[in-house]
Amino acid sequence: MKVIVFHQPFPMGNYKICTVIAKKIAEQGHEVYSLQQLNGVVPDDEYVQQIIDLNPDVVYSEMLDAETFKIVEKLNCKKILTYCSKGILPKWDSILDYQNIWYTDIMTNSKVMEKIFNDNNISVNRFELLPNTIYKDEKIYTREYNHDCVFLGMGFNRLSSDDYKLERELFFNGIGDLDYKIYGNGWPQGTMFGGILPANDIGKLYSSSKTGLAIIAKGQRDHGMINNRYVEMAYCGLPIVTYKYDIDWLGFDKYLYFTDSKSKTLDLVMELILNKDKYQNNLNKATHFINKKTDEFYDKLFHSIGK
Repeated sequence: MKVIVFHQPFPMGNYKICTVIAKKIAEQGHEVYSLQQLNGVVPDDEYVQQIIDLNPDVVYSEMLDAETFKIVEKLNCKKILTYCSKGILPKWDSILDYQNIWYTDIMTNSKVMEKIFNDNNISVNRFELLPNTIYKDEKIYTREYNHDCVFLGMGFNRLSSDDYKLERELFFNGIGDLDYKIYGNGWPQGTMFGGILPANDIGKLYSSSKTGLAIIAKGQRDHGMINNRYVEMAYCGLPIVTYKYDIDWLGFDKYLYFTDSKSKTLDLVMELILNKDKYQNNLNKATHFINKKTDEFYDKLFHSIGK
């Protein structure tokens, strides 16, 4: 089949996820076109017509910008949408208004949204975790990333929003006198901030640092979703320090190290660094857990593509 996969531009959130998913779909023998979303740029008629002329059998995406969705609306094919963020919508359940417009098939990692779809007679395919997107040959020790602790993610509203008050107290205002580095767009300049991480260096970062911090955004945790950074860290064998959000951890919590104060964050990081051998078996089990969940995601996706 002919499949179009839309992805966000680097360094936006799903850039790597959707480009890796496109490659995985191609490995199944499909003819795949991996296209960057327009990000609000109004396309000319020729560009739109070129996509229409591809005459795809399937379009796969996560939430897109309005201009790219306008193109999706013009396509007469199966449209698989993975709903992990409300994106441009005003409310999470606003997605119900776009059945057979933006999507014909819906996937989500949210039990809350699964119930909403079912209650509205919309067939939904729920998975537990987004797939690992780090290739084995990307797990490379790199000295420049051999920090005591790292966080990878955007800054922007995390610096001031009330939704991230807890995370600022636990993680973003520093965690003590050690080599702690934050990578990502939208952070201030300073010794704690490493700027934008190169697109293919996530595996290097998580395979080189000694510990990592992870968070779940309010909208995601309100809908019971686990951020894909947890998946990437666990696959690379990185000890993950996080807050114990009130969600169903799906068994993932056995492999995480929870903190509820800045002092405990520092203590946990130091313990994990000084006694890593003590935790190695659990880290190996975490990698196995992620491999299993990744296989489960692709089984569901390929079923949606082929059904």
